[in-house]
Amino acid sequence: MKSESRLREGWTVLVLIICMLLSVAWPIRTAEWTEGLDILYFVAVGSALAGFFLAKSIFPDVVAHLFSLVYGVAWVAFLGGNLLASQFTWRERFIELGIRVNEWLWTATHGGTSEDNLIFVLLLALILWLAGYLSAWYNFREDKAWQSVIPCGLVLLWNLYYASPQLELYLVAYLFFALLVVMHSNLLIRQREWRTARVHYSSDIGLAFLRAGVIFSLVVITFAWLAPDAIASQQLSDIGAFLDEPWLKMQENWSRLFAAVRYYGAVYPNPFGNSLGLTGPVHLSEVAVMDVQSSVGRYWRAAVYDQYTGSGWLNNDKESISLEADDSSPLTLPEYEMRQEITQTITTFLPGRTMLFAAAQPRRVDLSAWAVVSYVPPVPPGEEPESYVAEEEGVITPVSMLYSRSRLKQGQSYTVISSISGADEDSLRAAGDDYPDWILDRYLQLPPSLPSRVRDLAEEITGDHDNVYDKATALENYLRRIKYNELIEAPPEGQDGVDYFLFDIREGYCDYYASALAVMARAVGIPARVAAGYGQGEYNPDTESYRVREKDAHAWVEVYFPRYGWVEFEPTAAEPLLVRPKPPKVVEPSEDRSGFRGPGHDEPIPDDDVFPEDRGGFIPSQAPGRWQAVRWLVGLLLLSIPAGLAAFWAWRERKQKGLNLVERVYERLCNFARRLGIELQRHQTPYEYAAALSTVIPEGRGPVQRITDLYVRERFSGREVSGQEAGEAWQSLRPILWRSWLRRKLARFQRRVSSRR
Repeated sequence: MKSESRLREGWTVLVLIICMLLSVAWPIRTAEWTEGLDILYFVAVGSALAGFFLAKSIFPDVVAHLFSLVYGVAWVAFLGGNLLASQFTWRERFIELGIRVNEWLWTATHGGTSEDNLIFVLLLALILWLAGYLSAWYNFREDKAWQSVIPCGLVLLWNLYYASPQLELYLVAYLFFALLVVMHSNLLIRQREWRTARVHYSSDIGLAFLRAGVIFSLVVITFAWLAPDAIASQQLSDIGAFLDEPWLKMQENWSRLFAAVRYYGAVYPNPFGNSLGLTGPVHLSEVAVMDVQSSVGRYWRAAVYDQYTGSGWLNNDKESISLEADDSSPLTLPEYEMRQEITQTITTFLPGRTMLFAAAQPRRVDLSAWAVVSYVPPVPPGEEPESYVAEEEGVITPVSMLYSRSRLKQGQSYTVISSISGADEDSLRAAGDDYPDWILDRYLQLPPSLPSRVRDLAEEITGDHDNVYDKATALENYLRRIKYNELIEAPPEGQDGVDYFLFDIREGYCDYYASALAVMARAVGIPARVAAGYGQGEYNPDTESYRVREKDAHAWVEVYFPRYGWVEFEPTAAEPLLVRPKPPKVVEPSEDRSGFRGPGHDEPIPDDDVFPEDRGGFIPSQAPGRWQAVRWLVGLLLLSIPAGLAAFWAWRERKQKGLNLVERVYERLCNFARRLGIELQRHQTPYEYAAALSTVIPEGRGPVQRITDLYVRERFSGREVSGQEAGEAWQSLRPILWRSWLRRKLARFQRRVSSRR
């Protein structure tokens, strides 16, 4: 009988845990990462039931956990098998699952890229099973209510972190059920303690707690939802700084192992890593990322990518060089003609980031940083690139990514000096194609699986041109005629992303445009790579800076020209064309606006020549102050409600501290009597005060008399009186008191209305 009662105990909490788990599975399914996520609903229910029965069982902890692992793998494998073709037998389905899991593990351990979304579904199912099992286990075996809601909360936050921002409302449902789980679980713990101590409590206390819990949960969630953002302490952003590097590494590996999953928007704290995938729709917000003060600049680069995989790009730089503040000595960068150093001061608005942004070819930064590089041989003056043999002590280190060695705080500024190209069209046309071997070896790479029609199209577009610049420009102009669309679906599994963009869907966003230009340029022998970061942003003349927002995230192409280095090209239809500087020529001093009269000159590049469209004069929009004030008022009002209730509760508990149950009941009776206008007079005995109260609520005369009698016996007889009778009398009297109080308020309201008439 005892085991049966233990099994029956907590069914309400189990139902609440299942609802909490479903509120986690629902937004994951709604995010539409891939097909097959419907099985998560069954995983949620199964994990909660398994955790409940194993927690109530007599098995030791280790044995119960082993059983849960076996049950979870078997249940997930069964549900995953249902996602395979129906003509397979179950034996064939399990064999197929084993083969695909083995292939994915091989890919994970050998640095490859996987596009098998079934593995993604199975992994999510196992994670949800673990979270659901731990939630039930902590609740029913360990009696740890708060620990039971943490695993599910972590899964939900992961989904909200990476998925579309439209899913935030699902957090409300989770918080609602989680708070109910915590409150009802604590009630079960208290009930067991009361039964052990033989303390009487009402049989309908569970319903009362559930009703109060619903109200409390709604109040707390409403307050948290509407409270001003400023309530959150900025100092929390400094916690866990040492986790940045492994977290970024984990993000990059995740993108590599689940390349075909539909990702949404940029990923913070670092949306740019070692890989850039060709995925599905993007949803970029108006969130301000940084302000950039610079006289010149079209792009604020984060990373460059050299290897095309068919489903995206990889950065293969393996070395990192430590840079001290304002010290460029470790960097021996290539020297190119017609380049100019510019200074950018960048103020970040997103705390916790470590990646640094700058215009092309950063040379120096005013804080301690890591420069991600690759080692290549230099070319001494007068030597031909192909005839020079590299010496170990004379390597060049082009920077592909730049990281701060400490987390950046909100509002922190840093300064970067970069070398940007000012080469004009005529100079680039005359640059030729005499490339160094290290450029040819690395930046003409294409996968063997690239469809031949991509190469054929590139040759057709560039066939009428006899120099690298005109060929690259012809490819750029061709791509700019393709429709821009940020909401396209990801390429089908196994199809090349550039081929999908050029021949099937014929629309896309910057990642697809840049990939197509770089791939087609390589197909006709032009070294090219993809760069990613942010576009210029909106210029604010008041602050003389560019406001860069999340929606300005962008990818473009850099083409290598002998003597001039890497030069940007803009193939995306939604972006304005790059305008090159005018070629050097003999003009009157008042007309010379080129900014260059040959290599080595130090004059700055005039803004209207290099990038004449940079100074658009756009003023960033500002949020209306009126609505901000309203949010503050609402937040303060909602804050005052729970604060006032908490203060009242603390005051009442302090006042009743040291009283036994009978004295507490009598104190509550006196408090309610004062609400009804019956004040205790100094000369009145308890019985006289009870008689005065009974005249106001004659239907409660019996319970009032019983409570008063028990109180007098407790105070003056010297013997301990059981509080159970007082509690039962109070339970029967309390509804009568409330009804009397409500009638009194209504009568007073009616008198006021009548007097006004």
